[in-house]
Amino acid sequence: MNRKLLLINPVEKADINISDVPVLRLPPLSLAYIAALTPSDWDIKVVDENIEPLSIEDADLVGLTAMTSNARRAYEIAALYREKGIKTLMGGIHASILYDEAIQFVDSVVIGEAESVWHSLIHDFETNRLKRFYIGEHTSLENLVRARRHLYSDKYKIKNSVQTARGCPMDCEFCSVTTFNGGKYRQRPVEEVLDELESISSRLIYFVDDNILGYGEKAEQRAIQLFKGMKERGLNKRWASQVGIDFASNPEVLKYAQKAGCSAVFIGFESLNEDVLQDMHKIRNLKARVSNYKEIVKRIHDYGIAVIGAFTFGNDGDRKDIFPRTAEFLLDSKMDAQQLTILTPLPGTRLYNRLAQESRLFRTNYPDDWKYYDFTEAVFKPKHMSPDELKEGVAEIYKRTTLRAISLKRAYRSLLNTKNLYATIISYFFNRGYGSICMKKYEHWKKAMSQTPMAAEKPEKEAEKIVV
Repeated sequence: MNRKLLLINPVEKADINISDVPVLRLPPLSLAYIAALTPSDWDIKVVDENIEPLSIEDADLVGLTAMTSNARRAYEIAALYREKGIKTLMGGIHASILYDEAIQFVDSVVIGEAESVWHSLIHDFETNRLKRFYIGEHTSLENLVRARRHLYSDKYKIKNSVQTARGCPMDCEFCSVTTFNGGKYRQRPVEEVLDELESISSRLIYFVDDNILGYGEKAEQRAIQLFKGMKERGLNKRWASQVGIDFASNPEVLKYAQKAGCSAVFIGFESLNEDVLQDMHKIRNLKARVSNYKEIVKRIHDYGIAVIGAFTFGNDGDRKDIFPRTAEFLLDSKMDAQQLTILTPLPGTRLYNRLAQESRLFRTNYPDDWKYYDFTEAVFKPKHMSPDELKEGVAEIYKRTTLRAISLKRAYRSLLNTKNLYATIISYFFNRGYGSICMKKYEHWKKAMSQTPMAAEKPEKEAEKIVV
């Protein structure tokens, strides 16, 4: 009888969760890669709690992946299986950085990328010699295994995600990508990516690269080659991806991205305050200059591509005027949609280390408090406002930019600007979905404060004790 591997993507249980928005649910590509690396004499099942509830079932080995915000839930699931005598292991960015924490809750931890160690891990398990830790290396992405996407549920709105590169040399203060994937930008051969895209029947694709454009002229030419190849092969895909702000700098990049079917790009504008960008080490944004942000949006619109902008609040240079300024900019710039997050100090980042050294963190009852590290909660004391004022300020921007009537008006304007109906639809549902769920979380929090003021005020009171 074949052994069974159960691969689980956990979701922290809450009354309101970002994963409740269908358009924001992407399949766990890392688990599809793990499945592809596993010997053929294993039966494999992928369970994503974003899509379906977990029911405890028999398995020989259980593998979990988690980011920081769902690490506590991963530990909870692992405990259920360990009680049944089933071996568990955990990988992903949180376990890779806090492996000493993770190993308290699972039998084995994969540190880093799994490709270089997975065969050894499976062999060790089969011979009853499973180690506590496996340390993966940053390997070449040539001949990367083909993800086993058929294991995904059919309930995803966007089922097919593709990765073309890993790593980032930028090393922004708040980001843990460089820690996990390394500072070198590693690229898959263009022809291999095109072959994989050709094997996917669906028209809708999301490239999960942190920046599909890459870093430097050579990487930029490689992106153009990829876009040209998609057009020349007649792949007829509609796609979106994260890109750097310099995506708008080269008309050739924009032209071939449009021809290849690009409908929307997600860009980390991060802040309207250049002092904040300097503190973040957001070098490319500083080079582009905040004064040019509106022109950047227009250039991308001129090629029929929607712009979804990411902005972060609670930075040391932020004062309360940043909230109305950002709301006005989002509307004036004709940006199609946005993601607004509260600055979140993830473990493994320079930001976390700095705030810990400054004794400004107040959600530190780990691992239980990791659930608050989901980019919608204030987990530290900002310099120029209270944690409550930070949450209220972000909610006010959402209120001014994502209510239904406003979102419909913005969608109509997106259609005029991009002349791309699909880009308009993506933008509207992203805007409404993300905005409505964040507003619901805010209203839920306000209600909890009014009903149990002492409990709701506890983090704020702890924050007030901190001398900055």
